[in-house]
Amino acid sequence: MLVLRAWTNRWDELTVLIDTGAAYLAYVLAVHLYLSAINPKVATVQLISYYFSFSFVVIAVYWVALKFNFKGYSRRWNQLPAEVAMLFAANLEAGLALALIIFALKATWFSRAIYLLFPALSLAFQTLVHVAIKLGVGRLRGHGGDQRRLAVLGFPRRVAMFCETVEHVPEAGMRVVWAFPIPLGDREQSRQGVQRLRALLRETVVDTVVLALPVSDEVMMGAIESARRQGKEVRLVLDEVGALAHRARLYDFYGNSVLVVSASRAHETVERWVKRLIDVVGAAIGIVVFSPVMAAVALAIKIQEPDQPVLFVQERVGLNGRRFPCLKFRTMVPNAEALKPAIEHLNVMSGPVFKVPDDPRVTRVGRVLRRTSLDELPQLFNVLVGHMSLVGPRPALPSEVEQYGEEYRRRLSVRPGMTCLWQISGRNQVDFHEWMRLDMEYIDSWSLALDLRILAKTIPAVLQQRGAH
Repeated sequence: MLVLRAWTNRWDELTVLIDTGAAYLAYVLAVHLYLSAINPKVATVQLISYYFSFSFVVIAVYWVALKFNFKGYSRRWNQLPAEVAMLFAANLEAGLALALIIFALKATWFSRAIYLLFPALSLAFQTLVHVAIKLGVGRLRGHGGDQRRLAVLGFPRRVAMFCETVEHVPEAGMRVVWAFPIPLGDREQSRQGVQRLRALLRETVVDTVVLALPVSDEVMMGAIESARRQGKEVRLVLDEVGALAHRARLYDFYGNSVLVVSASRAHETVERWVKRLIDVVGAAIGIVVFSPVMAAVALAIKIQEPDQPVLFVQERVGLNGRRFPCLKFRTMVPNAEALKPAIEHLNVMSGPVFKVPDDPRVTRVGRVLRRTSLDELPQLFNVLVGHMSLVGPRPALPSEVEQYGEEYRRRLSVRPGMTCLWQISGRNQVDFHEWMRLDMEYIDSWSLALDLRILAKTIPAVLQQRGAH
């Protein structure tokens, strides 16, 4: 049985410590710059002692954040952009954790200037360390030092592609010493491939066995078992299924080794938890901050139509097709659905979406609410309970989802949101297919940084009433 062992790579452990040290130096430099150059008037022995004591918290938080992202480290198998992306994610997670700790400790003495300067310096220092390592080790490998010897077998086309890649990146420090293509379904070649691999591992120096999928179970298990017995590392070159994965992880499910293939970054566990934490905190703060506004809106709706409910509750489709009651302030007359057939010819949206400029069913108060997007404030409660997220594709009606083509149903793979790329790109000025394309782009390129950028751009988009009807 294959068991994932995440803590065995000594290089990963060393690089975590090096990057944690770089973060500590960045923290010390940020504190020094603040107390000596930015705001020297506040420098006191007591304040300096506070920052020194807090440095141990910084070290612990950064070590944990970097450890969570340890898969980003590799002298040979990763390119520098992948490692920098990992460092960015680790710094963002550490920054959010430090913000929560500062808030929980009520550390009012901690400067916001340091909080903003420190992560930027940390990322810069860590990136410089990785660049130096890549250049130094790459130069050594380019001259033939410290080469890792590979034995490659598997699907012929993928064996050829992998060997060609190794040949064109000498700085990776790898050399293919044996390659054996095995056509899928060829039992004789499969048997010979495993036998020759066993003999090769006994007679030749091999560091890593590379299996280029797809291969038969006989080849897979025979090669892995032979490599395991002789203490060799095994790497799998994935087939087309693997190309769909942004990142895969292996875990043991009651004796079954299960490989989880996620279609996008939005499915990654740690990032998903951080996103949910931001949703809960953001929604709670939003409810408190906007409660006077929501009370005023509710009062205005009641004054205009005292006998009608303030909220409009409509069933929408959420995560993976789950139905939920979506909350909005009521902006239309009570018999709006009955009046819809009479104005269908005014629909300006392509596809299954229905939007009418200056919709005659909208009330006077409703027009103001729609132009300012205040009608959507009750959805903060949907975010709080987990039906929605602050950022994500807008929740669709069941009737709209039924008309989706298969290529658009992927937008249901993440929680719907209060704002999204469509919201900041013109809303009703964007046709249905462009709307769907923007949602697919969001899912494929999701990151916490992207969410924060969308949230930042939503406010001016709403104030400018961009695309609002």
